[in-house]
This record gives sequence, C-alpha cells and structure tokens, in this order.
Amino acid sequence: MTKALLPVFLTASLLSGCATDPYGRTSAESRAMIGMIGGAALGALAGSAVGVDPVTGAAAGMVAGGAAGLLIKGPVVHGRQYYKDSRGYCYYVNEAGQPTYDPSVAC
Repeated sequence: MTKALLPVFLTASLLSGCATDPYGRTSAESRAMIGMIGGAALGALAGSAVGVDPVTGAAAGMVAGGAAGLLIKGPVVHGRQYYKDSRGYCYYVNEAGQPTYDPSVAC
C-alpha cells in the first residue's frame, strides 16, 4: 500500500511548487490541482482503510478535492477578498481597481 501511494505523494510535492503565480497569488486552476492531488491521496488512504478499492477512493477524493479547491479562495474580511503580494503583505482591490493594503489582516 505504501509503495502504491508513493507516486501520488511525489507528484503532489513536485506540483506544489508551481501552485502560485510570480506574485504569490493562487489561481483557480492551481487551487483545483492542489485539491485534486490532496483529495486523491486522502481518498486512497480512506478507501483502503474502510475496505474499498484504493483507486475508487482516490477517484472520489480527486473529484471532491478539486471541487473544494475551486470553491475555497483566500480570506474574506468585511466582504473584501484579500490577496498576498510578493512581499507577503495583504491587500484588497478597491472600487477604483487599486490595491489597498490593510496591515490588520493576515493572509
């Protein structure tokens, strides 16, 4: 079982380095990819633990993880979607399309 999951964990570790753009922001595609990889790994483990085929569990986990990755975004505080810049500071985009930094919010 451990040898069967080794490719999943290796792929997850290799692809997680490509999960953000050059500015440190995650895209919907990268969140879905991370969710699918994590869901496949957890689904395979859960499938083998409850006696179901690990491949079936991985497929179900991949679908659930991908959907969760698409739906879950960054932090939303007071109705504003916050992002992290390349220096690690949090900002939101105001009505004029300008980034507005807020030091009280942690991303």
